[in-house]
This record gives sequence, C-alpha cells and structure tokens, in this order.
Amino acid sequence: MVSKSTIQEQMAKQEYKYGFVSDLDEEMVPKGLSEDVVRLISHKKNEPDW
Repeated sequence: MVSKSTIQEQMAKQEYKYGFVSDLDEEMVPKGLSEDVVRLISHKKNEPDW
C-alpha cells in the first residue's frame, strides 16, 4: 500500500493540468502595528479617510 505522504509528494511534483492560475498582488508589510501600517491597509481596502 502506498503511503499518504508518498501520494502527496507525487501530486505536488506534477504540473497542474487544468490550466487555472490566479495572479495575486502581494505586498509585504513590516511586522507590528503602527499608524503607517493601518493607513496602508485602509488604502488597500479603499476605505474612506478617517
């Protein structure tokens, strides 16, 4: 019997055959919470100024 981890490893090595991809924008935010971080998140979410 093939182990579950072996099947997962084999599947992970294969190309995704259905052609669906999602390009996601990624932005790194420094650790911690500051006014600048809150403003950046608000801006990304298109929230009104406060």
